[in-house]
Amino acid sequence: MPVILRYTWPKIEGSSMTEQHEANRSRLDRHRTRRGPSTAPRITLIIVNFNGERFLPELLEGLAAQSRRDFATLLVDNGSTDGGIALVRSAYPWVEVDETGRNLGFARAANRGVRLVTTPYVGLLNPDIRPEPDWLDWPAAVLEGDPTVAAVAPKMRLADRPNVLNGVGGCMNRLGYTWDRGMGEEDRGQYDSPAEVFFAPAAASLFRREAFLAAGGFDERFFMYHEDVDLAWTLWLFGYRVVTEPRAVVYHHFGGTTREQRSLSWREILGERNNIRALLKHYEPSNLARALTALVLLPQSPRRKLLQMRNFLWNLVLLPETLKRRRFVQRRRVRSDAELAYLVEARDDVPVRL
Repeated sequence: MPVILRYTWPKIEGSSMTEQHEANRSRLDRHRTRRGPSTAPRITLIIVNFNGERFLPELLEGLAAQSRRDFATLLVDNGSTDGGIALVRSAYPWVEVDETGRNLGFARAANRGVRLVTTPYVGLLNPDIRPEPDWLDWPAAVLEGDPTVAAVAPKMRLADRPNVLNGVGGCMNRLGYTWDRGMGEEDRGQYDSPAEVFFAPAAASLFRREAFLAAGGFDERFFMYHEDVDLAWTLWLFGYRVVTEPRAVVYHHFGGTTREQRSLSWREILGERNNIRALLKHYEPSNLARALTALVLLPQSPRRKLLQMRNFLWNLVLLPETLKRRRFVQRRRVRSDAELAYLVEARDDVPVRL
């Protein structure tokens, strides 16, 4: 059974419920009673958007076609400068819009959305996702039927090659490097059995809201990338489980919004920076020492090693705050590293390159 924790959360920058958030929640509640897929939603689908106008119609048409109807949709906009918000308000009035006014990053914007709503389950969606009509049915049923599950990952296929997998849940090796399970493989049904996985990608997964908040939500120092890995690690340590539901299928324009703003190499560097912080928070001391030593000794080009050292420096600057978060996790963990070893790949390399 999951551990239901009751405690006062440590203060985290940008995470308190402000008066503006209370006003936003009241506004969303009033709007929800006027129109939406359900007047009594059990699920809120949260889309974190930044200049995703060209992808939004495909996503929202897919949500409108869902066979399960007891959900509301909230779009948290990170200061977009394209016409996406005007489009949503004119063509999809059932979508509630929360404008942040600036780019808060994915982690902070997603946390904002989760705190604004009150439904027991929340789904997180990238704008560049297209769901099958029955996508929502399957992960919702898992969460409703098993209180030990905190997150459910779907089967993600590549939108431009729909017979090829983007992934079915996520994997992590002992150095903290991660990849999407099955990415780049032809979908032959090899991942069609539900399974426990290390993490559920935030691009299109469903979460138990109570567990999400009990784990502290996404780390808002992770502007984007690796926040889903970090959260799932905490959930596993707190006694919850993360699983796949392969009958839930979505199509992903992989890197769609990222490629329009940044390179995929930037994504890799940012992910490593965040990975070091996740290692510092979660591993037991002996495993932490081994992982950090192996990272430093990892053979890399001089330029790449310099970037890695910058990532270590960033973490050194934030070390006091990271240690505070480490105490938050370690004092509440109910599982040892050894108990989670079956979820961690005993390798130093990553089988998938972006």
